[in-house]
Amino acid sequence: MYKHLSGPTLPEASQNVTKAEQIGDYELGDTLGVGAYAVVRLATHRRTAVKAAVKIIPKDSKAGLAKSIQKELTIHRGLQHPNISRFLESKEESECIYIFVEYAAAGELFDKIEPDRGIQEDLAHLYFLQLIAGVVLEEEYNGDAVDIWSCGVILYVMMIGNTPWELPSTDSEEFRLYQESHGNPTHEPWDRLQGHVRTLLLGMLRINPTKRYTIKYVLRDDWYNRPNKLLKNGHVNDPVQLASLLMDNVSETTYSPVVAYSQPLHTGRIEQSQNPVFDLRNYASSQPARNNERASDSSLGTRIAISWQDEALELSQPATQITEATFLEVFSSERLTRFFSETDPDDIIEALADAMVPNLVAHTVHANLQQITISTTDQRRCFLTGEVKVVPYGNDCHLVMFVKSRGDPLEWKRMFKALVATLQDAEHPIHLQMNP
Repeated sequence: MYKHLSGPTLPEASQNVTKAEQIGDYELGDTLGVGAYAVVRLATHRRTAVKAAVKIIPKDSKAGLAKSIQKELTIHRGLQHPNISRFLESKEESECIYIFVEYAAAGELFDKIEPDRGIQEDLAHLYFLQLIAGVVLEEEYNGDAVDIWSCGVILYVMMIGNTPWELPSTDSEEFRLYQESHGNPTHEPWDRLQGHVRTLLLGMLRINPTKRYTIKYVLRDDWYNRPNKLLKNGHVNDPVQLASLLMDNVSETTYSPVVAYSQPLHTGRIEQSQNPVFDLRNYASSQPARNNERASDSSLGTRIAISWQDEALELSQPATQITEATFLEVFSSERLTRFFSETDPDDIIEALADAMVPNLVAHTVHANLQQITISTTDQRRCFLTGEVKVVPYGNDCHLVMFVKSRGDPLEWKRMFKALVATLQDAEHPIHLQMNP
């Protein structure tokens, strides 16, 4: 018997209060991310038009959460660094606490990384230097072993295009192999890491924290101090060039093979009447189901994000059409999981729903809204949720957007590519193009 493995959601009362249209001087827009106890939304100041990311925390989310919230606020107020999203203000009402921080419109770092391939070494080096600079806020900081470990995981993701393991425990076969290598793994994909960057990574990811590199050691490391043509005096010398390199790194013409993302679930299709009619197509599971606790947000412990806000949904011109441009105009994170089609919207939705079945992507179709809700698990059985929206784009064309709300951005991108490959290989494929 198959079970719908859905992610943890906010209590119903909490879901209602997070749907407010305005808070103080801010108008609230799209949802940027959803966690177990909070929602992050885009906020625009009505007088200044300044955009912010607001974390909305319902007071009924969890007993004892108030102390953690106050700790988070104290940390935010005390952080002042160009590599860290700036704290703007906080508000408290009877039902919610709101934390407003600087909006990082280009999205999170993982959105820029190609699954199973990573990014160019110069790019990885640039972001790693910025990350370490954000950690070392004071010269006397000695570096907590946990911080070093987290930074090492991020560097691994940038170089390889995947996380090294689901969790650093013996329950993970990948971590078990790493343990058995005694600090010198030679199996795939570790064998792709060579030279100084490998030495640095293995030093930062030593299992014994007493033998792990300290921050002072990292700052003296050969790879850390290597020259980088993208930097001048520690700063990016050309943001547009950086955006162009990120775009060059991302392949929009090659797609991952079709893979399973979840154990089979009932595939719901909600028609105009809003009465659910479920498909009876079931497929053999390639992955044993796990309980909800295992596939929770806590299992994303090594999937470190630079901030708790997700990708921006902004359309931009292709890079070839730009003469004077900003980073965002060349590279917006939304462009990586979307396509355009001249096919009828209803047919697009039907084709996508059909493509999700062999890929075992659990979903619900909202035909009247021309949307599909995805609630599934990735290849490591961690939650992956979001929406697919079909919206008009110019004359006789539609934009199909895959908008993630929870989960690993690399897995979301991998799922998107698998679905596109299935659409293209269909017996009667829909019209599909990556650029308008």
